[in-house]
Amino acid sequence: MIKYLIIIFCLLFVSQENIVSSKEQKKIGKVTGLEIPRFVSLKKSKTFLRRGPGKSYKIDWILERNNYPLMIIAEHEHWRQVVDFQGDIGWVYFRLLSGNRTIIVSKDDIFLRKKANNDSDPIGILKYGVVGELIESTENACNAKFKNLRGWTDKNDVWGC
Repeated sequence: MIKYLIIIFCLLFVSQENIVSSKEQKKIGKVTGLEIPRFVSLKKSKTFLRRGPGKSYKIDWILERNNYPLMIIAEHEHWRQVVDFQGDIGWVYFRLLSGNRTIIVSKDDIFLRKKANNDSDPIGILKYGVVGELIESTENACNAKFKNLRGWTDKNDVWGC
């Protein structure tokens, strides 16, 4: 009886190890070989977000902002399924996307600070929907350039970092 309990215990331990290691593996896109999900931005100021991967699919949204951040969540041939910071999902032709990282302010009136910590002096106030160029990120903060201002924001206040 003890022998069977030990065997069952060992089998459970091995199966849990496989579950943990499979969660740690990152998903790789079959078309590009790049990590999924990943952040990108729009190259053009007018981009169609379609229901499916092709021109024959209906246009659900028209994105009209250059450098708008998106997250790629799937790939199909020359098309990328993306989601925006509001949760809207659609397909975009790959040539309309850039690997340049941008972020968007997802809360009202947040501080842009001189340094990464919250005790740092504010150098500006950012409004909801403002897009900036991501320079670097830490565990809790993002360093970005918004027009002519460069500073740090809390990661919880922006999307795309």
